[in-house]
Amino acid sequence: MLKTWWADFKRIPYVDTTWFAVWTFVYIGFLLIDISAPNFWGSSLLKYAGIFLCAIYAMQKYERDHKLVLALLFTFLADTILVWTRYELAGVFVFCFAQLLHLMRLSRLGNKYLLYFVPIVSGLVIYAGVTHENILYMTATLYGLLLFSNLAISVRNYREHKTDFRARCAMYGFIAFVGCDVCVGLRHLMLDGVLPGQFLPLIAFMVWVFYYPSQVLLANSSTEPIRQKPIRVAKKSTIS
Repeated sequence: MLKTWWADFKRIPYVDTTWFAVWTFVYIGFLLIDISAPNFWGSSLLKYAGIFLCAIYAMQKYERDHKLVLALLFTFLADTILVWTRYELAGVFVFCFAQLLHLMRLSRLGNKYLLYFVPIVSGLVIYAGVTHENILYMTATLYGLLLFSNLAISVRNYREHKTDFRARCAMYGFIAFVGCDVCVGLRHLMLDGVLPGQFLPLIAFMVWVFYYPSQVLLANSSTEPIRQKPIRVAKKSTIS
């Protein structure tokens, strides 16, 4: 396994190793802050900047992969809502759109499926209003279905293209994403009193242990060709 990871790392172009250094700095930075000073605002700032940098990276390297860029931007928007506001339902709803965009690009679904998503969500809202069900839990269930669909598709794509570095990034990215959301679910159950809360600080810490690597990996999981930079040919000197 380690030999495979090292072989993958050597395939990354030089510009990506520079980005890798930035991602590592952000990751280690906020983890150290969370361990030594859990309530320091600098941790949230580093996390927030790190997620935004993933979208910037995808814009720069995979400018043709509009669905990947949009998915990362929707993820950033969802984090903005969840971190800086109290509109939890809106944040989960935006996360659903991010997962849908990942599903569309990984499975090669047409753009018409984006139109089907709106009536499905509208139906959930109407159903929740009639039956008095918790709309947040229902939206979270829809999000979970989309996430596990992406995990299944990314595993299938990896098995079909085991030498594809970006297919491996997608698979590991969604595995880490699931790990993150399992921690989020456990955290909510602890806060609601369903589970004992003695491990709540550890679970809250583990959310970002999984989440940030998932976004870095997904930013490298494009299904589109890499934009090639034009090669400049030096002019021959006229001096004999």
